[in-house]
Amino acid sequence: MKIVQKLSKVLIGSAIVFGFSNCSKPIEEKIDDAESKVQDKQSDVIEARKELHEVASDSVNQVEQYLIVAKERLDANSKILEEMKREFSSDRSDRELDFKGRLAALNQRNVELMAITNDSRTIRSDTWENVRVELNKEMDDLEKSIAVLRQRQ
Repeated sequence: MKIVQKLSKVLIGSAIVFGFSNCSKPIEEKIDDAESKVQDKQSDVIEARKELHEVASDSVNQVEQYLIVAKERLDANSKILEEMKREFSSDRSDRELDFKGRLAALNQRNVELMAITNDSRTIRSDTWENVRVELNKEMDDLEKSIAVLRQRQ
C-alpha cells in the first residue's frame, strides 16, 4: 500500500505543479484580454449597425424610385385616355356609348392604381415587394387594355 500512497502523493503534487504552471497569466493580463475582446465585439456591432442603416436607406431609395416610375406610367395612361376621349367625342352612336363605358372603366382602374401608389402605409410595409409585383401586373394589364381599345377606335 505504500506504493499507492506514494503514487497518489506524486500525482497530486504533479497536478498542483501543472495547475500553477498553466495559471501563469496575471489577472491584469486576463482583464486586458477580456476588455480588448469586448472592444472588438463593440466595433463589430457598430459596423453591423452602419451596414443595416445603409441597407435600409437603399431600400427606401428603391421604393421612392419605383413610385416615381409607377406614377409616370399612370400619368401617361391618364393622358392617353383623355386623348382617346377627345378623339372619339364626335361620334354619337351605340358604338360611342360602348366606347365611353370601356373608357370610363379603364380610367377608374387607372385612378385606383394611382391611389395605391399614394398609399404610403401599403408601399412602406414589409410586404412592399409583393405590392410592387402586383402593381406592375395591374399596370401592364391596364396598358394592354388601353392599347386594345385604342386600336378598336
